[in-house]
Amino acid sequence: MLASEVLFEVIFNLLLAGSFAGLLMGTVLIVRPHWLKSLSQALNREIANLSLNRKLKLDPWFYRYRYLSGTFIFLGALYVLIFFTALLERSRAVEALAQRWQASPAIMEALFDPLVLILILGACLALFISLFILFRPSLLREFEQSANQMILLRNPLPESAKVDEFTFRYAQQVGVFLLMGSLYIWILLIYWAK
Repeated sequence: MLASEVLFEVIFNLLLAGSFAGLLMGTVLIVRPHWLKSLSQALNREIANLSLNRKLKLDPWFYRYRYLSGTFIFLGALYVLIFFTALLERSRAVEALAQRWQASPAIMEALFDPLVLILILGACLALFISLFILFRPSLLREFEQSANQMILLRNPLPESAKVDEFTFRYAQQVGVFLLMGSLYIWILLIYWAK
């Protein structure tokens, strides 16, 4: 199975699961909105109680096992580069994807090229970073410090509260729109998968 087929399969399954969750939530909003409101309030309390200002310290592991992690990243990036530049037959891959998803080859061709380009650019970046991890990890220190900055949340989830307030004020209407949109996506995906 081609890597692009696996990616499309994952996206398809995520959309299918999301549309099913939307169907369920839309039905609950129409029939029993207070159930969802209670769940939302409980989840908001739990998220607000979490210590969101904690740092996740992965850096010591990368420094301790830098040869192992750097080699692993290097080999993975090298494999992706070799696969998508030398081993992949573009015309066969586009044709297989078009048959699998019952789509026009022109559409698959238009989607295929940007996807491959993104994967190649990501592999080049991973290759570059793996060389720093292997040979000069100290050069990554400034990037590491900016990536590890803590984000202080003094008022957690203020936008979420506004969305919740609107949703529960118009629970039936939001439920109907959510149900219709999810049903449309679900039927479209099931039809497309046949």
